[in-house]
Amino acid sequence: MKRTDWLKLSLVTTLTLIGGHGMARAFPDYLKSYANDPLSRPELRAKCAVCHINPQGGGARNSFGSAFKAAGLRITPELRASFPDLFSLSPQSPQVKFIDGSDAEAVVTIDGRQYVINTRTRTVRELNEKIPNQTAVSAPQTNEPVSAPASSGIYQSNEQRLVNLPTAAPIAAGSLWTDFTHRFPFGKPTNASGLFGLDAQALPSLGAIYGLTDVFHIGIYRSPGDLGRPIQLLAGARLLGEERGHPISATARFGIEGRDNFQRHFARSVEVAIARSLTRHAQLYVVPTITFGDRPFNADLTAEIDGRTSVALGLGGAFRVRPSLNLLAEANYRLNQNSRYYDLGAGIRRPVVGFGIQKESASRRHAFTLTFTNGPGTTMSQRSQTRGLYFADDGLRGLTIGFNLSRRFFK
Repeated sequence: MKRTDWLKLSLVTTLTLIGGHGMARAFPDYLKSYANDPLSRPELRAKCAVCHINPQGGGARNSFGSAFKAAGLRITPELRASFPDLFSLSPQSPQVKFIDGSDAEAVVTIDGRQYVINTRTRTVRELNEKIPNQTAVSAPQTNEPVSAPASSGIYQSNEQRLVNLPTAAPIAAGSLWTDFTHRFPFGKPTNASGLFGLDAQALPSLGAIYGLTDVFHIGIYRSPGDLGRPIQLLAGARLLGEERGHPISATARFGIEGRDNFQRHFARSVEVAIARSLTRHAQLYVVPTITFGDRPFNADLTAEIDGRTSVALGLGGAFRVRPSLNLLAEANYRLNQNSRYYDLGAGIRRPVVGFGIQKESASRRHAFTLTFTNGPGTTMSQRSQTRGLYFADDGLRGLTIGFNLSRRFFK
């Protein structure tokens, strides 16, 4: 064979081998195009059989491989629609429902299971057992709340005060709660000409509570001269929470208050606010309080008066009648007779009772409560003292008008 024939044969053989190798080898970069598509099926993203008849890859293309080449080696919507066995028709987004009456919780359905996510306490808990799988849809782009699942059964309190008694609502780390109370203990709600008691002298008090962590918080509170100008400092810890799976919610606090702007007549109080939800529409409260160095709020600030020990038990309830409207009721009574001050002439004859109508804003950060109570004091030691210490009727006919204003910041 001539030398030129050998050269021709070698060239043809080389080109044949190169071409055959090129036709036989797979293109992993093209498989990556399929694997990176958000709608591709995860179990097929490493399979060469997506494009080739041979499961090992290479060789002839299957129908998808041919269509992929015809589409310019790109994944297109038309290509996905033509091969539904290789693609999902929609992203697997979780279902989200916002709970009516709560600004901190939402129910999220993932893979057929429902979870309650609480952004305030940063907790997640499963709501129920496995439910049948449903077609996943995108989360609704709306702020309109929906009803909470009946199985949740937890009343979401968004305030730190019932009427006078404290609640056991959680205080998130970094959140600031303002507490403004107004009482008109010398007015008469039946006096229309006096604007139902609003023309009488007012006793406004102002305070704030700050969450150091999701467990610990601190606060300060001040009341006016007719209550002795007390300044109250408090520190508290949230011990239990229904949203964390506990049977009750409980918050313990220690407070010290000094009258005449924290200069004299110091009283030290310990309390535990216990709450239990009946349903997501109602919650009951029990608040025992012990105060050491207690004095009547109308005591002379310049006089040396020995402090007494008082033991008070408060009971209350909150009832949600509308998504942002609550009815409140409470009673707080001193259990030991020595702390009712009968020996001073003007005594605490009956328990402090209170009723309120509370309206919350849509964000659940602001609330206004119209109150009726026979107790003008709102500090830890004074909220169980009735207006009987003013020589006034402290029965149900002695209920006077007032209001609470609260606002939550930062969280």
